[in-house]
Amino acid sequence: MKTEIYSWMKNLAVFYILLTMVIHLVPNRAYERYVRLFMGFLLIFMLGMPIFAIWGKGQEMIEDFQLHYEEESAYRQEKELEKLQEIYLEKGYEREIKEKIIDELKERGINPENVEVDIEGEEAKAILYVRGIPDETGKGRIKDGMEACGFREGTYQIETYKDGAAAVDGPASSGDFTGGGSPAGVS
Repeated sequence: MKTEIYSWMKNLAVFYILLTMVIHLVPNRAYERYVRLFMGFLLIFMLGMPIFAIWGKGQEMIEDFQLHYEEESAYRQEKELEKLQEIYLEKGYEREIKEKIIDELKERGINPENVEVDIEGEEAKAILYVRGIPDETGKGRIKDGMEACGFREGTYQIETYKDGAAAVDGPASSGDFTGGGSPAGVS
């Protein structure tokens, strides 16, 4: 205890020497009051440290800070993990829907070259790539297969697939999902 008091008194003495030196080095007397104010706050803090140490509050304050920091860090990590799980679940769900669409369409005699599924929030959209333009019965079978998978008209589009690349018979493939058809002119 005696060494702690001597250490505290030594720190105060060094502080006063530093305070005097800083005040003499201030180039403009207008800033002197701000320097004194700041140094006064530091002095109050230094004078209060032994009081907190005697009551044991200094260590308690540090422990409280560490506890709150650890809780906040754990909460942040938990939220990041939840977001990562959501992403993995969404991708897995997209893959399952894609497989279900392919199976349903194959049962109806339609062999899609590729299916892309995109889930955004609660809404799912699909793009079917088929070889050649389907006739009216083919369009009906596609519609029935998509409805069996939970897709209504306007949530999927059909595009033709020629020689390994998607091609369209009409305007560019940047169309929307309205009308149940595709920008390729196939509805």
